[in-house]
Amino acid sequence: MIQCLDKYKINIYSEIIYRYDQMEKIMMKIISHRILITVVCFSVLFLGCIEEENNKIELPIDTPEEAIEYAKTDNNTKEWIEAYSELGYKIIEDASVDNQSIWYVRFEVVWNMEGRPFLIRKIHSNGTILSRWGGI
Repeated sequence: MIQCLDKYKINIYSEIIYRYDQMEKIMMKIISHRILITVVCFSVLFLGCIEEENNKIELPIDTPEEAIEYAKTDNNTKEWIEAYSELGYKIIEDASVDNQSIWYVRFEVVWNMEGRPFLIRKIHSNGTILSRWGGI
């Protein structure tokens, strides 16, 4: 009878240890996921700060110059300006605002052919690019 009780105790102890190990693994997963989420959140915040520092434009956008500089941070706009500049064309920049803090930034290529390539960026003063379009 004593042997049977000892085996029973051993089984209970091993079950407790097994459950404890499983619980410990689950807790480690939860902790590692929380750490990962925290790192990702801080990375996004930090990268956002770096991007704003690189832009050197304080939001909200208040002046035509700020609107133009902010529009130039858009990758498609950068590539478009660089492509025409490398071909030797001059780019005209213009910005206007409507009564709802929406900026319209226009980039236009100066050349002597009929029709001029242009880009327009519609930007909210908080920095959100609302639309992009262009044409000739």
